[in-house]
Formats: sequence, structure tokens, C-alpha cells
Amino acid sequence: MLTKLSNSKFLIPIMAVLVISAAGLGFYISLKQSQNRLEQNTATQDLFWPNPKQINDFNSKDHDNKDFGLKQMSGKWSFVFFGYTNCPDICPITMSVMADVYQKIVDEFENVQIIFITVDPERDTANKLSSYVSYFHNDFIGIHSELENENNLIKQIGIAYFYNKEDEKYLVDHSASIFIIDPKMRLIAKLSPPHQSETIIDKFKNIKRFIDEKN
Repeated sequence: MLTKLSNSKFLIPIMAVLVISAAGLGFYISLKQSQNRLEQNTATQDLFWPNPKQINDFNSKDHDNKDFGLKQMSGKWSFVFFGYTNCPDICPITMSVMADVYQKIVDEFENVQIIFITVDPERDTANKLSSYVSYFHNDFIGIHSELENENNLIKQIGIAYFYNKEDEKYLVDHSASIFIIDPKMRLIAKLSPPHQSETIIDKFKNIKRFIDEKN
């Protein structure tokens, strides 16, 4: 009888510890899951502007000198990057990343296009743009338009750029961000550098999932 009582005295604290540990583990798992959901939701929300800007029609030319405007973008997910063909670093690096992104998602998302818009139309002729964008991928689209045009995408999105015109080999300071325009022609997201293909793909899928569920 004494042995049983003695054993019970030891078993009760052990069982209590096990119960507390299990409860603590369950609480930790629940907390971790909540944190993960919160981080995922926050990450998704952070990609969006509170009030997505509607893109108005515009008149530009693509690298084949064909008209390019709202009609060519409507119904498609557009990744838009602003740069210029003489850019020594940011542009080729970003375009290489976008080539990798495109290769990995084009089979899954057929209505995706990559658009490179020059901020240096004086030097970036249609032929030069054609050679430049096709180097990264034949499906990429190069766009040039008059910078004075109030409706061009540079002004609609609000891209800042600055010419360092000390000589004919001048450089242009410009945004290194990638902008995402949805099929309804809304400026949905701005992806800031540094750019990595897997990160861009994850963010895009989160954006698309959010939009699809909302619609």
C-alpha cells in the first residue's frame, strides 16, 4: 500500500509536467501558425497600394515600330521595368532576372508579358530596343515614346529619371523597381530591388491569388 502511494506521489508531478508541456507545445504551434499567417498576409498586403491606380490609354511604339497602348496590355499581367540600353549595370542585371522569372512562369501563366520601357528614347531607337530585349528573351517587348507625352506610362506611373549629359556617352539615373499591372490595367504593385527570381515569382503568385479571390 505504501509503495503504491509512493509511486502515485511521483506519477502525479510527472503527469502534470507532461500535461503542461503538451499544452505549451500546442500553444507554441498555434502561435507559430498564427504568426506565419500574419506574416504571409502582411507580405501580401505590403505589395499593394491602398488604392491601385487605373492606367489610362497611351500611345507608344514597340521595338517593331508598331503601335502599343492599352489594347496590347489589357487582359494580361504586365511586368514593367524602366531603363535604357546603354545602362551599364542595373538594367542588364534586372532583365536577366526577369528572363529567369519568365522562363519559370510562362507555361503556368500564359497571359504574362515583360515590358522594357526606355527612359532614353533619343538614343534607344526601335532597332536598338529590338536587339536589346531579344537578347534576354524573344518574347520581351521594348517600348519607346515621346517623353513629353502626358499620357505615357513613365508619367502615369510617376517614374523619376535624370540625365547626366556630360558627353554623348551620358548615363541616366532611373528607378530600379519592377512594376506590376494587372489584366484590368490597374497598377497593383511595386517590387523594389534587389531582385531575385524566386522572390519575384512568390510575390506575383501571392498577388494573383489575392486578386483572383477578391474577384
